[in-house]
Amino acid sequence: MLRKGRIVPPLMFSAALVFTACGQSGTQASTTGTAGTTGTAKQAEPVKLKFFMASKSSMTPEELKATYQEPLQRKYPHYSLEFINNDKGIDTFMATGTKVDILIGSYNVLSSIKSYELFGDMSDLVKKYKYDTNRFEPSYIDAITSMNDGKLSGFPFYDLRLALYYNKDLFDRFGVPYPKDGMTWEQVHDIAKRLTREDGGVQYRGFAGGPSNFVAVNQFSLGFVDPKTNQAALQKDQWKTFMDALVPLYKMPGYGATKKLLAVNDQSNLFYNEKTAAMLVAFSNGAPLANKSNLNWDLVSLPEMKGLPGIGSQPYPVYLALSSNSERRDDAFLAITQLVSDEVMMERSANLASLSPLKSAEIKAAYGKNVSDWKGKNINGVVNQKTAPAMPFSPYNVTGQTEMTNAMLSVIVGEKDVNTALREAEEQTNKKVQAQAGK
Repeated sequence: MLRKGRIVPPLMFSAALVFTACGQSGTQASTTGTAGTTGTAKQAEPVKLKFFMASKSSMTPEELKATYQEPLQRKYPHYSLEFINNDKGIDTFMATGTKVDILIGSYNVLSSIKSYELFGDMSDLVKKYKYDTNRFEPSYIDAITSMNDGKLSGFPFYDLRLALYYNKDLFDRFGVPYPKDGMTWEQVHDIAKRLTREDGGVQYRGFAGGPSNFVAVNQFSLGFVDPKTNQAALQKDQWKTFMDALVPLYKMPGYGATKKLLAVNDQSNLFYNEKTAAMLVAFSNGAPLANKSNLNWDLVSLPEMKGLPGIGSQPYPVYLALSSNSERRDDAFLAITQLVSDEVMMERSANLASLSPLKSAEIKAAYGKNVSDWKGKNINGVVNQKTAPAMPFSPYNVTGQTEMTNAMLSVIVGEKDVNTALREAEEQTNKKVQAQAGK
């Protein structure tokens, strides 16, 4: 069974590549997304799948088996998995010439390895097995097809989204009302201003949250490089609106922002460990960290941008995708569909507080039901907010994202004004894109 309460931190989300031994696929089944055990061949030969984590993972062997192998073997007991943790980088792994079957990783991780041409196309298998792709929220399918020139490479396994956590004790101490779902960033600024103060020789900050996260899954769905022209797209009015909404949160008297302090880990430390930040924007799997820190906490939905009522961050899904060089395409496809079946998705939602990519209202409603960390918390603040559409895919988005984050940091610490920062970030992005394209 899946372990209750185990939620993987954002830094652990990695691409994983499943490799199988050579041979013909021997499994036939209808995969419509429903739970069950029908369709397994009577005398199925053993199939060994090697599970390769393309970014180094801290999951234990037991956790890997509970997350992948155990749910898989309920329907396909002849499948076994060998987990390989990549600690030498994707270049080193690719140099081995190992053929793979399934890739698993976050959208950003898969984007970063697109140049290796590992993404396959499952369209023929979807048709062959009459698989219902309408089970998924469209935004997740759109994101991965846009990444792979319109081809359907895989299905989403789970999602992350940003939410606003808050420390009740600090709000009570300074007599400030708790945040609510559906607030605007301007309202959050007003609250943070009341909580940013020195008291008893301790500097408190009303707000914390890594700017790089806001950039990566920005609510305007702004991309960083135009996929048609490969030109940077950072000097836009909406990027200025984005800056105007967020930069003031870090520039209040006494905040003392530095580039080091603005790193995701340092911002999180203010909230979880030092307990001197009253609010923190973090991904939706932060509950265990809050409880481990013995915080008196709750959360609300991500504050909203002007003109985007009810819209939260973009999806940050982790995908299970078919490899282009798979020698067991059918087995790989069937393994993927079992891991995204209603049965497994319901368990992950209830037992792991894993955000389901499925349309099923029942599965969404089960979020965190059996996770002690989420007992009594405002779960609706996570599951009810509508996600922003995924940004247009470009193989150079990561480059642009880095430069946009640097621009935001430079404005916060007072090195540059917004216009100068965006102009220089666009220039740097274009130079780097040109250099990368030349390779």
